[in-house]
Amino acid sequence: MDDDFTIKFEGLTEMQTKLEKVRTELPFKEEEILQTLGKTLKTSSKDKTPVGKGKKYHLKDKYKLSKINYEKDGTNITLTNTSPHFHLIEKGHNIVSGKGGSVIGFVPGKHMVETSMEEMEGTLPIIVNTWLDGVLGQLK
Repeated sequence: MDDDFTIKFEGLTEMQTKLEKVRTELPFKEEEILQTLGKTLKTSSKDKTPVGKGKKYHLKDKYKLSKINYEKDGTNITLTNTSPHFHLIEKGHNIVSGKGGSVIGFVPGKHMVETSMEEMEGTLPIIVNTWLDGVLGQLK
């Protein structure tokens, strides 16, 4: 059996070239699409987040988008959830008995953000290319 595995992405250099042109000539446009994509991810994650019983503050209320971070290679935005038990709901956790602390079960995670990211991953190139074509049309 052949162990060589090759993945080839086509069109990425063209998209990178377009993005560099937008970055130098219209930097605020890059911020707009970054904010839009961040808000889309936040909304999708909130929609998938369960509402707990008897909680004063729900996980849904704790999603936050960071300000845009500028780095040498580009810009980014970060989605976080400030709830202290968010990671337990997202990834799952053990059920521990009160006496002796032995593990008696496992609650599987809901993977709200992970699922939202996977959904966006499929549509992201289409959205960004359409946006780039529209912005580059404004430059001409």
